[in-house]
Amino acid sequence: MRAPETKRPRGSSRGAFEKRHSGKNWQAQSSLGSERKLPANWRDRLPAPAHYYGAQVAKLGRPNITGWAQGVCPFHDDSNASLSVHIADARGGWRCFAGCGGGDLVGFHIRLTGRPFKDAVADLLRGSA
Repeated sequence: MRAPETKRPRGSSRGAFEKRHSGKNWQAQSSLGSERKLPANWRDRLPAPAHYYGAQVAKLGRPNITGWAQGVCPFHDDSNASLSVHIADARGGWRCFAGCGGGDLVGFHIRLTGRPFKDAVADLLRGSA
């Protein structure tokens, strides 16, 4: 006997639904252990995007009037500036126009280091990025 399925939004695939809801127990999966929790204000304590991206992105240029700066993407072999980072926003958005993706500062650090979410945030809070 099958368990009843939870209701999915119309038009969403089963795979996408399971991917979105499979990480609910992320605290137990972290190598820091479930007994160590992130502080409630962890997002407010992240490093400034200008400082972080300045250290991580090669040939990072000056930001334009909207706060976006271009540099060389570290996720693929690149010699041109195909990465844009938003250094004026506290979330630190990024986008690679060669197809690597995009996200926020935490997502960039996760992709750069390969660490799980909780460990990546702990790295950023310690300043060891």
